[in-house]
Amino acid sequence: MCPKRDKSDIMLKKQIFNLNRHIPRERRNLEDLLRDERPHVVGADGNRHRFKRSELERISKIIKPEEYYKIKLPIYIEIESNTSGARILGNLEIDIVNSILKKDNQGDEVFIYRPEIRTLRKELPTTTQYMFLVR
Repeated sequence: MCPKRDKSDIMLKKQIFNLNRHIPRERRNLEDLLRDERPHVVGADGNRHRFKRSELERISKIIKPEEYYKIKLPIYIEIESNTSGARILGNLEIDIVNSILKKDNQGDEVFIYRPEIRTLRKELPTTTQYMFLVR
């Protein structure tokens, strides 16, 4: 690889890192968030990201109460630089997304595209977040 390409790869990775500054330092489970008076997580940039209680309650109606401690929020919508859609991982996360989008279960990951991403973000704007990836 030529040095110019290496430098551009480094710059691209830095840009992606900056795009992901909102990602929380630590995700929290639904059980804890439902108990909080002001449910939130703290992003890597130090900013507080608040969750709407109505979204948390909606999610609580989709999954079983004994699974509340397993689901970590926010749900990540992974966007890669080399694909046109987005990916969501995790069994409970996929159950929630499939319920919102009225889709059948498709395994341990689900791929969604722009119209579905728009619908998901409209329905769950505070409990989903974009995560940008470069591979």
